[in-house]
Amino acid sequence: MKLPAMFDNLLTVAVTCLQFGDTGKGKIVDLLGSWAKIIVRGTGGANAGHTIRLGKSEYIFHLIPSGILHDADGKINIIGNGTVIDPRILCEEIAFLQQQGLPCNHLMLALNANLTLPTQVARDRVGEGEAGAGKIGTTGRGIGPTYGDHVIRIGLKINDLLNPDILFAKVKANVAFSVRVLASYDPEMVKAILRQAYLGGGMFYHPEKMFDVDAIVRKYLEYGKILAPFIRDTDAFVRQNVGKCRMLFEGAQGTLLSVKHGTSPFVTSSDCTVNGLAEGAGLNRSHIQLALGIIKGFYETRVGEGPFPTEFGGDASAVWCSSANRELEKEKFAGATVNDKNELNRGVALRVAGNEYGATTKRPRRTGRLDLPLLRHALLSGSNDIVLTKLDVLNDCDEIQICDSYVYMGQPYRYGDRTISLGDNLEVAIPAAEVLWHCRPLYQTFPGWKRSLGGINAYGDLPGELIDILTFVMLRTGINPRIISTGADREETIFV
Repeated sequence: MKLPAMFDNLLTVAVTCLQFGDTGKGKIVDLLGSWAKIIVRGTGGANAGHTIRLGKSEYIFHLIPSGILHDADGKINIIGNGTVIDPRILCEEIAFLQQQGLPCNHLMLALNANLTLPTQVARDRVGEGEAGAGKIGTTGRGIGPTYGDHVIRIGLKINDLLNPDILFAKVKANVAFSVRVLASYDPEMVKAILRQAYLGGGMFYHPEKMFDVDAIVRKYLEYGKILAPFIRDTDAFVRQNVGKCRMLFEGAQGTLLSVKHGTSPFVTSSDCTVNGLAEGAGLNRSHIQLALGIIKGFYETRVGEGPFPTEFGGDASAVWCSSANRELEKEKFAGATVNDKNELNRGVALRVAGNEYGATTKRPRRTGRLDLPLLRHALLSGSNDIVLTKLDVLNDCDEIQICDSYVYMGQPYRYGDRTISLGDNLEVAIPAAEVLWHCRPLYQTFPGWKRSLGGINAYGDLPGELIDILTFVMLRTGINPRIISTGADREETIFV
């Protein structure tokens, strides 16, 4: 697909999400992959699931950048220093590409990316299993513990896979720490988790010492042999090439899940903003000429726990999504429609229409209306240059509601030098969960466009009802739409 002339004068473009993730970054990165020479994934780990659809084929990548499908054209894809790498999953993705006849000859892996160990996956799963009502809703892939071990200086780096003696010493130290942490939990539960298929079916379990250090080191040295051809000083490579060739930076998760700017404590463990992405690629924010922030138009989703003021069905939806699956949902809500009078049913129908099931976890994503207070908050650490995706999901809606502000319904809450009181109107969300749990959304209602967007390739040809909603959002938030996606394929894209 030919890109507009505005891209001719750009050398660096970043793609991040301004919501809770799952907004279609994979499609946009793949679309812009033909423009870039270098594509860099800078944050997150195997908790991400970026989906690309080409014709009848669909590809889901958890660690490898979404630009990898352009490898045959000489495009360089880099997994940067800000990521956390489960080597088993990365090796599986590389093997998958090879099986499909898709090259990854130009793939690079940062030598200083963080390395996920079985100890960290076990701690993640045990901690979530014991948290009860206080659980965060992690993917159970060891992301938080891996970042945490980096911060307290007991983590490992990818380059350790190339040095057996150093790998052994660091694994031994991490195991000792992890054993002390897990000693306070039920040993039978720890054993059961270490015997899960995700952790090698007990491959790393030791009946007396909990973890088998030798088994971990042996397996990780095997991974190291597979990954060695890809391991590079990518920070130096990126810095040497910035300003000399076109670079595309791929974010993971979303701003509202950022450890720095998200709805704490229900967040991921990396900074999902453009600032964190640039740093995780080896640069800083000033190197990014165009930062594109993605939102779903005009709804949003959330996976896992945490406040979600505009959720269809409210608490009932959150409870259902925490334990349901796609098959059960189709059976129980067979007659649900996007215009259902029952909000829970409406949310389910929207989820089905948008295929809103986690690419990584397969969990149903909680669905809600577009939340402008949260968007205004996200824009404070993002960019006003916006990509709108999945508009086609709302084609059949009789009406579309947009949350323009909240009414606070909780106890007085001190927020720095101000106090938020019962009945206060909030136009910009306060990301603290203690506040968001008590925010009642106020909606503006618009008629839906009630027609297919298929075949539309110009902004002026979009339905008037759609343009009216977008104009309202633009006026109320200051966003500048750059790209509108009307479907999953590359060609279903409008440049504004």
